[in-house]
Amino acid sequence: MANQDMRHIKSGGRRLGFYAELGRYFTPDGRLNEAEFRQFLRESLAGREDAGRWLSEYLEEVFTYLEERGLDAGSRPLFQAAADESEAMGMGAVALPLSRLRRLMDLPQEVAEEAAGRKRDPDDKRRKIFEAALKVFTECGFHESTMDEIAAASGVAKGTVYRYFESKEDLLDHLLKATSRRIAERFASAFVSGGDVVEQIRVFVEQWVYFIEENHTLYRLIQAEGLNGKASRQTMFYEYLISDFPMIKERVAAMDSGGALKTTSFHTVAYGALGFIDGVVRKWFRSDMDYPLRDELPVILEVLFNGFVREGARRQTYFVPPETPTGADNS
Repeated sequence: MANQDMRHIKSGGRRLGFYAELGRYFTPDGRLNEAEFRQFLRESLAGREDAGRWLSEYLEEVFTYLEERGLDAGSRPLFQAAADESEAMGMGAVALPLSRLRRLMDLPQEVAEEAAGRKRDPDDKRRKIFEAALKVFTECGFHESTMDEIAAASGVAKGTVYRYFESKEDLLDHLLKATSRRIAERFASAFVSGGDVVEQIRVFVEQWVYFIEENHTLYRLIQAEGLNGKASRQTMFYEYLISDFPMIKERVAAMDSGGALKTTSFHTVAYGALGFIDGVVRKWFRSDMDYPLRDELPVILEVLFNGFVREGARRQTYFVPPETPTGADNS
């Protein structure tokens, strides 16, 4: 995955309500929860005299946002559900720009994982090649490894390896993406159900640390290649995690109904938090992993949730959320 594929949208307080609406009916990995969307529409349209105008404007705003995020594969089923609900409520018309209707018509009918750019799990030969590549890359180093060594270690003919992968770099890219899907599957249930958003984030952090501990060989390889690879393909391990959950910001906003979280730039916080954990992991590597990584969890959680300066010693506010009046108590 090249860096230009990463999309980062600033989290401004003025759009927080819109993010929360999207997070109500989209799952963190960007799939439409049709039942939740239909319920949202019924609640939003009930008793409105301007229902047609409101729905037209709202749909165009959502479609534009999904297009900006590279998630417009979900626009067609969303439009179909909106059409069904508006018709059931006796609405006469919903107006959309002609250019939007043409774009909707060009989208695929089904919204499967393939439509969102996700492929099926590798077959048995691909799995063997992946396992062999990880072993060879770890033992010999990525740059010193050869496709001949990988073919021999996998028990697959060299020609077969090249039929699946054009080069060693291509193989590594596919290995990273396959690992990304494994991560997505592991965390698929995170933030889906309701509950306390702070507790859900805590559980997510804990599960991420467990995942790194269990997959430390792969994590180290990906991080090292991300730092030392060509500029066009430098990607840290956690960037794959973030890219597999394109609507996580919106889901967190939907769950934070009590306003427990500050309205900051979501991606800045996410990168900072995951980068901090990466620093702790590097410390663990330097100690030859002579203790369980999960032993670091209390410190990780304390710093991420409460910082490292004692509450009574805090003298300055460095960030005022957009929805907080200047000069208000932000402690």
